[in-house]
Amino acid sequence: MNKTTIRLILLLILSMAAFGQKFGYINSEYILSQFEEFREAQSKLEVEGRKLEKQYYDMAASLDSLQQDYERQKFLMTESNRGAKENEMRRLAEEIQQFQVQKLGPQGEFYQKQQALADPVLQKINTAIKKVGEDGGYDFIFDTVAGNVLYAQDKFDLTEKVLKELHK
Repeated sequence: MNKTTIRLILLLILSMAAFGQKFGYINSEYILSQFEEFREAQSKLEVEGRKLEKQYYDMAASLDSLQQDYERQKFLMTESNRGAKENEMRRLAEEIQQFQVQKLGPQGEFYQKQQALADPVLQKINTAIKKVGEDGGYDFIFDTVAGNVLYAQDKFDLTEKVLKELHK
């Protein structure tokens, strides 16, 4: 953010405070680290990620092995054998590329699984934040992790209240 934007935000916050607005803040990273459902989702994603990573590296190792064999033997091969090996390497390289897109790409299976596991957890957290805000009469709740709060007194920290709400 540039200085003008920061000044405008600060001016907006100060003017709201003058009208009796109530503010609080949370630390979303701490909430996520303490929320068991999120840790379980992360664990599942890590297992899935390692599985996909292994598949990818196995495919890449196969291609590398094929290429090394080809380089060692290409002068001893007939033209048709060379062509067949080159086609096999090209096919495997295309499979690796498709695997990356289908499994690891921005719309791939891993991303979709991440969304499916994380979205319900994040929805619960957002619901808990909203409940704490409404119950406490807060007008604004900021997240220190997002960089929106440069300083705040501990008495305005609602992180533990949100965690308690999540554990109800």
